[in-house]
Amino acid sequence: MSQNVSLRLPDDLISRLDRFARMLGNGTTRSRAGLILIDEALREEEIAGIEFRNTAIGRQPFVKQTGLTVWEFIMTAKHYDLDAKRTADHFQHPVATAQAALNYYSAYREEIDQAIEDNHIGYEAMKRQLPHIRLFTVPKEKASAEPHA
Repeated sequence: MSQNVSLRLPDDLISRLDRFARMLGNGTTRSRAGLILIDEALREEEIAGIEFRNTAIGRQPFVKQTGLTVWEFIMTAKHYDLDAKRTADHFQHPVATAQAALNYYSAYREEIDQAIEDNHIGYEAMKRQLPHIRLFTVPKEKASAEPHA
């Protein structure tokens, strides 16, 4: 369901919105660009530690101060059973940073799972695109008998 909302925007804001729509490309309309920005701003307000950035494949949610998209963080976090501390230790970031990615994933699981799937093209296909790529694996930690604090 959707509703029409009427907004009066100053001319300079309209110019900036139009420029943003052109930057997005693919014939993005002013209305669509406004919807994208409102949605992203609300997500950033609702989930601390997340910001949206332009990338070669479109706008994506990033974990602040890491240079990593949320899907990259979550792809690795899944190797640590979505444990914030162990994921943070892997990336050598504060636990709050890993928790931000996990919070976003909790709210937008389908979106992030789709991004992970879209980016899982396999080593051989990736090697054709990036000949100097190196493969490394993240060892799965053994579960300890003690609960994590």
